[in-house]
Amino acid sequence: MVISRFCFFCIVICVSGTQLAWAEVQKRTLTQCDNLGNIQPTEDNYSLELSSEYSLPEIKNAKITSITLHQLNVFDTSLPEENNALFRFANRAHITTKPEVIKSVLLFTEQSTYDPLLLIESERLLRQQSYLYDARIFATENCDGGIAVTVVTRDLWTLLPDLSFSRSGGENASRVGFRESNLFGYGKRLSLTHIEDADRSGYLFVYDDPNILSSRYKGRIEYSDNDDGERHHIGVDYPFFSTRTPHSYGFFNYANKRIEPLYENGETVSEFEQDSKTSHIYYGIAKTLEANWTRRIIVGYRDQQESFRKISSSTLPVADQRKLSYPFIQAQWLETNFIKVRNFDSIYRTEDLNMGWNINTQLGYSSDTISKDDTRWVFNTTISKAHYASEQGIFRFNFILDGYWNVEKNETENLITQLNLEYHFNTGNYQSWYTQFNITHGKHLTEDKQLTLGGETGLRGFPARYLQGDRRVVLNIEKRYYWEYDLFQLFKVGGAAYFDIGRVDGKTLFTQNHKFYKNMGFGIRMAPSRANSGLVLHLDLAAPIDKPASVDSVQWHFTVKNRF
Repeated sequence: MVISRFCFFCIVICVSGTQLAWAEVQKRTLTQCDNLGNIQPTEDNYSLELSSEYSLPEIKNAKITSITLHQLNVFDTSLPEENNALFRFANRAHITTKPEVIKSVLLFTEQSTYDPLLLIESERLLRQQSYLYDARIFATENCDGGIAVTVVTRDLWTLLPDLSFSRSGGENASRVGFRESNLFGYGKRLSLTHIEDADRSGYLFVYDDPNILSSRYKGRIEYSDNDDGERHHIGVDYPFFSTRTPHSYGFFNYANKRIEPLYENGETVSEFEQDSKTSHIYYGIAKTLEANWTRRIIVGYRDQQESFRKISSSTLPVADQRKLSYPFIQAQWLETNFIKVRNFDSIYRTEDLNMGWNINTQLGYSSDTISKDDTRWVFNTTISKAHYASEQGIFRFNFILDGYWNVEKNETENLITQLNLEYHFNTGNYQSWYTQFNITHGKHLTEDKQLTLGGETGLRGFPARYLQGDRRVVLNIEKRYYWEYDLFQLFKVGGAAYFDIGRVDGKTLFTQNHKFYKNMGFGIRMAPSRANSGLVLHLDLAAPIDKPASVDSVQWHFTVKNRF
């Protein structure tokens, strides 16, 4: 039996579950936009894309004369099902997001020139904030020819306990702490957690500031003190927060010392100490092109060191030390073509899906005269795209190529090639088919690198990291269900019946394995709608087919993911 990370979101207000309650705001201020935000599916429209009766006015050379915020609390107590003592107390105890925080996300200000595209993109940016469940932006022309903008948002409950317990292979793991993702209403994220598992025990502190002093600057401080080492991360950057942002720059410093395990048949067969240190600085410029394309060019410098050392539990050779110090150039071509969808990666929540291309490639050169190690070319390329295969079906793919070219050895090193294909097909308003095919190939992987296959990589009827090698293929087929049911007015609920098949082969630690492994199973999905924006809780029960004797007949998984 495997029980993965279990977070007790069930502690009263820790989680969530209903659509945005726009109705009251619309009744008072936007009566011309009836039903917006509560779009109901029709019996003959199975398209994933949401439609709306409301559209922004197309007016040229107008000024935005006013920006009005309507901030909805966590619970809508105007609804009978949410008007109870517990939910009213939650609203009173909740610190609503400060208005200046909401305005700092917007791409327009009062007296700026009205541009519908900036309003649409601002709405997307608001939905990306972890302290908001959803957002809408409306615009109307006033009597003087100006534009009055109304921004409607709904807050989430953000102070959460981080409590979890898991047991796998006879080993216990736990997390005890708290997380706050909207500190005092200013959008800051703070967490302190004690973590204990089979590999390490220690404390983790994280502070994230997505808008330093209500600016576009972002900062992160992270520190972890463990019994096998420590980790720290500090960084500040001015990101490409919009498709029209002209430049970006920043830096970070990261270090992580820990004990890393190697696996065979789901068991730890060796361990080694790994010490990683990275410093990174960059500057980028962007240009808006025709047909909704944006081009970004980034230059920077990166210093990276990976050190490995044998310890008492090391039974296998460890990797050689790697040092890279190199300038790099990165280019990105981004096509902006967003649509609003529902029941895609979440449950009954507005999701922004980009149907356009996203091409990102980076190349660096680490010379032996600077790094005092082998000369290496460092490269990384990612390509992603989504498009309609039909009115009811959306196809999405992602390609990754990552690794080094070792000039002295005249060969690749730690080369990972990965192709991921997904297909969503709506068969009704409340159900769909989902298929995912993933193929990953590793070449000349060093001793610290493993491709594993098991419960954590899509083969849910088997323990985590059950198999390992350097070539992996996995196919998942799911029938998904989305029920119009609000569990305690806190969760949207769905389900899935699935079949998984996968294989990993190539270079292994001990035993060669070329067999395909299969399983069937079903699971419950719960998407919080009052806290933890974007998370989906997975409870799965899976049974392997033609299982090896060492594998249990039933595998339980409870995991927290950011997708259905």
